[in-house]
This record gives sequence, C-alpha cells and structure tokens, in this order.
Amino acid sequence: MKPPTLLIVDDDDAVAEMIELMLRNAGYEVRRAASGEEALQQIFKSPPDALICDVLLPGIDGYTLCKRVRQHPLTRMLPILMLTAQGDISAKIAGFEAGANDYLAKPFEPPELVYRVKNLLTRFTGETPSTPLPRGKIIAVFGAKGGVGKTTIAVSLALAIRLRTRKRVIIVDADLTFGDVAVHLNIAPTRSIVDIVRGGDEIEQEMVTQVLLSHPSGLQALLAPPRPEEAELVNAEHMTRILDLLAVSADYVIVDCQTSYDDRTLSVFDRADHVLLVITPEIGPLKNTSLFLTLANQLGIDQQAISIVLNRANSGVGIGVGEIERVLRRKINFHVISGGQPVVTAVNRGTPLILEQPKHPFVQQILYLGDQLIKQLDTKSTGQTATPVS
Repeated sequence: MKPPTLLIVDDDDAVAEMIELMLRNAGYEVRRAASGEEALQQIFKSPPDALICDVLLPGIDGYTLCKRVRQHPLTRMLPILMLTAQGDISAKIAGFEAGANDYLAKPFEPPELVYRVKNLLTRFTGETPSTPLPRGKIIAVFGAKGGVGKTTIAVSLALAIRLRTRKRVIIVDADLTFGDVAVHLNIAPTRSIVDIVRGGDEIEQEMVTQVLLSHPSGLQALLAPPRPEEAELVNAEHMTRILDLLAVSADYVIVDCQTSYDDRTLSVFDRADHVLLVITPEIGPLKNTSLFLTLANQLGIDQQAISIVLNRANSGVGIGVGEIERVLRRKINFHVISGGQPVVTAVNRGTPLILEQPKHPFVQQILYLGDQLIKQLDTKSTGQTATPVS
C-alpha cells in the first residue's frame, strides 16, 4: 500500500528539512513548498493526503492558505495541521477559524508531530495506523506509607534520567490531594491536571501539552491540583487517558503516586512499565510494603517490574536490611542513603540537590538508580531477557 503523502509549507529550509526527515522516518511520502502560492499550485495539481503549514509565510500567510483550501470544492476536506511559534489561545482560535483541523506550537518533539499526523489521518480516513505509535516508558514511584521520601526520590529520578539521556522526560504529580512536586522544583502552579479534566471527558493531546510546565533543566511537569478539594475532579479514566497521551509524546514519564489504593492509583499501576516501591527501615513502612506486594500479586503486576528502594539506608536507627528482606521475601534492589541537611535545604529552596551538588553521595546513588532503570527498560523494549536490577 502506498504511504500517505504530506505537503509541508514552510519558508525556513532548515525547519522544513527537519520536519521532512521526521515524517519520512515515520514512513510517509513528503513534498515541500516554500510559500502559500506554491502550496496552492501543488494542492490543486496533485492533492496530498494532508497539509502541514506554518502560519508565517511569504505572500499569503498560513491562515489565508487554509481559507483558500477550504473554499475549493476539491480540497475543502483536506486534513490541515497548522504549525506556529505563537502558542497563545488567540492564535489557536484564529487557526481553527481559518479551517485548520489541528494546531501544534513550536518547539515540539518528533514523537508528538508523528502522533498528530497519524491521528489526523485516522480521523479523516477512518483507518487505524498500520504501525503502533511510539510509546515512552512510564515509571510509577510509590510509597506504601507517607514520609518515606517518595517525592524526593521521584523528582530526583526524573532529573537524573533527563540529565543522562537528554530526552523528553515528564514528571506527573499524581499525589492529587497533597502533591509537592511544584515545591521541589520551585515551579509556580499556574496550571495543573484539573485544567485538563475541566474540559470534559474528551481529553486530547493538545489539552495535555498546554498544561505542562517547564523547568530550566528541560524537565516538564504535570502538577497536582492547587487545592485539595479539586482532587475529586480527577477520576481513573482521566488518569489512564492522560498517561497514554503523555507516553506518546515523551520518552520517560515519572509518576509520583499518592499513598492510597484508590482507582486512580491502580490505573497508574496498570499503565506503568516499572514500579519503584520506596520504603524506609521502620516498622510502619515495612508492614505496609508487605501488604502492597501481596496486593500487587493479586492485581497481576509483574514482580520483575517492581523494584524496592530502601531510602535512608544508612540511618542506623531502624530495622536491618536482612530483616527487611526476610519479611518482604525479596531482595532490596536499591539502597539510597539519607541526604541529610543538604537534601532538606534543597527542597526548601526548590533547587534539587542533583542540580546543585552532582557529586553528593545521595545524588550518585540516584544517578545509578536512573542508569539501571534506563538499561532495564531499554532491554525489555528490545525483547531481550532482562536481568533484574540490583
């Protein structure tokens, strides 16, 4: 079967060439035009299967190009994806009013562009893409009891993976009632997951992308609701859909889970490629972790996809490692020492220790944890036999 043909309209040769490469690698035939007038000539002579156009073009702009395409009886149903550096809502409305079917703000990641194109073609042809969409890895970070340092581990891990891979990493604050990811990263919670679900049950990629907030490190965050009472607006179906969309557009999604077993948390486990179970050497966390492992077995969670992280392993005031492993009937996969006052200070300042003191022993152990997870998840995705991390 002949692959769909896409027409890219952009007067910036470097940008157009980059987009062409992305789409050719995804299996599409690609043509290019450097102006709106040239695009119209190509479209009327040999209509493509979809049009991807920039807003700012020499001669007629992207809005006018869309209107001309919609006015012609032979092309009025042509799928159009509009690209622009203008990400404000008024620019998007103008694009949709001109006739665009979808709208993508620059800069964007290659997986998201490919997703948008496939989704656009599927909506118009009714056909299911022949190849599955690329999917990033979802890592759930869970603590069976509060106070075990779960959020510190989650934020540090997300930054570690971002620093090691330079790929797109998103952290999701799924502790919907009392999430602290914004505090750890010193990000003003101007947008949150609530802004997605208020739009109704039909959650689209654009809605999720617009709510993400960026950290100077390049890490992106989907924050918990700013007010505890708003947590109830998010249900398990919302969480599943959001994680699926994030996994399409990101390479790694780190989810800081809430310490509960409600449907929303279970939906995270259902989508996770790996679960990090954070404990401390104390009787309360140990008891609750044992109960979680029993529940995980009942839910059918692959035991090889669960890693136990012993946080504050050097505290010397709690239960010994041997006793913990005896009670849990499995080995501790990772040991992370207490970062002490430097970690507390870093949290209070909203500047993670991994960015301020990369040689700190706590940071080195987090980097090791990240390296091992990356290795295991990459091995799993290639179909090789994975060696349990230790």
